[in-house]
Amino acid sequence: MSLIQDTGEAVWDHMQAGFSQDPMRAYIEFWGVMQAIVIQQDAIGELHDAIVGKPPTVPSQSEWKKLRDTRNLCAGHPANHGHGRSPRKRTYMGRSFGDYECIRCITVDDSSGESTVPHFNLCKMIEDYDLEASAILSDVLTKMRQLASDENASTDHN
Repeated sequence: MSLIQDTGEAVWDHMQAGFSQDPMRAYIEFWGVMQAIVIQQDAIGELHDAIVGKPPTVPSQSEWKKLRDTRNLCAGHPANHGHGRSPRKRTYMGRSFGDYECIRCITVDDSSGESTVPHFNLCKMIEDYDLEASAILSDVLTKMRQLASDENASTDHN
């Protein structure tokens, strides 16, 4: 639970400050933010599994999943691509990749050699993900209240 709160506070604080003007620092900050969110998602999943008894249901079109996919895209080497699964794309992050409202990278399709410049609003993605994560944590809180109520009811009968 501490990881969930600490990560949320750190990401929120960084969003208020923005990325460093120093491109090398900003590059490391970007990867720190993206990794922190994945760590937070993993912690939420573990908490949900421990309290509710199963991992949370995360729709494939959710912001939760989009953030993970964006992190993997920006890493330039998505796991399990190629080997007959899907065309491999390599991604390059420039040193001046943008800010929270518009992050840019370059992808190159290995099979065609074509490049694209995808961009995304990281601030909006994080805010939308936060709403989804809050709903999952609300389910955890509901289950905890139910368990406490059930425990109180069984204690009252004894």
